Amino acid sequence: MKMKRFISALLVFAMMLSVFSVASFADSPEATTKHIADFDTETPVILVHGMSQNDTYMLDENGKRIPDDNGYVTGWPLEIDIMALVKEALPELLLSIITRRDCGLSEAIRTGAYNALYVLHKDNKGNYLTEVEVPCYECPMSELDPAVKEAYYGFLPVQELGEIIGEDKLYYFGYDSFGDVIGETDKLHNYIHNVVMPQTGAKKVKICYISLGGTIAVHHFNTYPEDLDIIDKVVFIAPAIDGSNIIGDLFTNNLSVFYDDNVLYEELLVSLLGDTYLSYLLNMVLRILPDDVLKSALGSLAEGVADVGLRRTTIMWALCPTAYYPAARDKWLSDPEFSFIREKVDSFMTSRANFEKNLRTLQSKGCEVMNVCCYDYPLVALCKDYKTTNADKIIHAASPAMGTTFANLGETLGENYKAKGTYCNNPEHNHLSPDGVVDATTGLLPCTTWFFKGQAHEQLPNNDVVLKLAIRAMTDNNMHDVYSNPAEYPQFNEHRLINTAKLYIKTWEEADKSKVSASEKAAVEAAIAEINAQLEETIIDNEKWLAAENALKLALIDAGVMEDDSPSKIEEIFTVILKTTNKGVNRVYEII
Repeated sequence: MKMKRFISALLVFAMMLSVFSVASFADSPEATTKHIADFDTETPVILVHGMSQNDTYMLDENGKRIPDDNGYVTGWPLEIDIMALVKEALPELLLSIITRRDCGLSEAIRTGAYNALYVLHKDNKGNYLTEVEVPCYECPMSELDPAVKEAYYGFLPVQELGEIIGEDKLYYFGYDSFGDVIGETDKLHNYIHNVVMPQTGAKKVKICYISLGGTIAVHHFNTYPEDLDIIDKVVFIAPAIDGSNIIGDLFTNNLSVFYDDNVLYEELLVSLLGDTYLSYLLNMVLRILPDDVLKSALGSLAEGVADVGLRRTTIMWALCPTAYYPAARDKWLSDPEFSFIREKVDSFMTSRANFEKNLRTLQSKGCEVMNVCCYDYPLVALCKDYKTTNADKIIHAASPAMGTTFANLGETLGENYKAKGTYCNNPEHNHLSPDGVVDATTGLLPCTTWFFKGQAHEQLPNNDVVLKLAIRAMTDNNMHDVYSNPAEYPQFNEHRLINTAKLYIKTWEEADKSKVSASEKAAVEAAIAEINAQLEETIIDNEKWLAAENALKLALIDAGVMEDDSPSKIEEIFTVILKTTNKGVNRVYEII
């Protein structure tokens, strides 16, 4: 049993596989051409994607892609042999349940994790034990095979960007999400000089670094200072400049499940599976194992994942925050056999330490640097400090916001808080968020960073305003900072996800309307008109958006073209009963 895009091994390490994964953008909005005369249509743009936006294929001894039931065996999307884990650990699990003690379960789990993650097996120099193919096409979007182009636009539907500058000047730099950040940086440098510039005749390029791509930016700026002369503009989208606390906690085996029983037995599965009766039922099933045995097994699973999935992969080390690195380095890279990896990672950490200096050098050469971030969303419940750390679910907010100050979750900076003014003390500027949560003056880019409140990282691509803003920032010669066009793109905005509404509209367009009454049809079309009207607005009212989305859903249900997928009353009652029972069971265990 092998599963692609499997969210977690045993539903515990979801963040390991989904971290920095950016789902497909919703359908691209129509091109906004009213300012086209002011757009730069000459400079080529290079997209440096996030995790999961380029496949890594495993090859056989003949250099051919290895087929499987899902197409081909891939290193990303991550292929996990779940049965290998079950087969390795099942006897020890049953024995541990019977005897109420760890009968080799922890070690079996660790070994099983190694076998399950077989596609990531590497030697101590970070080389795959199985050959891989990482597509990186040396041509613009206009020359890609139609199927490849469709796939890339599926990952990042920036058709509007292609319409503005021309697809002959739009490039997609493909890299390995579990590769070598040093090697991928070298590839990007060569891609710029040997592909993009010769093919376009351009003297400068623009680069959009997305999510995991931010780690490549960190090393790129430091390793190739000569490239700072040819980068005309940089746009970051939720870049992992200082990694993610998720990876830091995993490297140091510092996960919340070891400190907080409420996470382990009440919150974690709910955060992964939703507020359903299945979540609470599985929570109680976890009680079959004694607490110490379960935590030991989970610790071994974390160690196994870190060993095979992280230790020999430098781009994963690039996701380790600076504050975590000394302890993580001592734990995983202190042995001489890992000296080669350690030297590479140390090199990257030097690049990160120099990031501010390199950023200022880049700006001094005339490059405009813009940034889009998210905040006010908790980290996944596995992180030790998930209850307080302001984040976008996957990355702690200060990382992509480059040092910006955030209040703890559920709090504000205080009524009397004054902006620190670290990087902007212009009295005419106000970089404090209206909700009192963000002081952008402490971030490296206070005047060119936009923030979206309540936005989850992996759902960011479904926020149409983020897409529009990034395209404008990349192309509009009049877009210089957050004060350039605050009426359309204020520095602080809310979030909305348009994928569900787009699906509803598609359902209506494809529906058999022969049995829909005139009044029902009018109600659906009125709801769609409201959705489209809100899509024209770039200042988001999320409550208003959700109301419009729900109105469309109800109209479609009333028209008989869509079934109501809401939980039944029985399911709701069953969920409440199991939730209450789950809490009761946990209180009894606490007393015992």
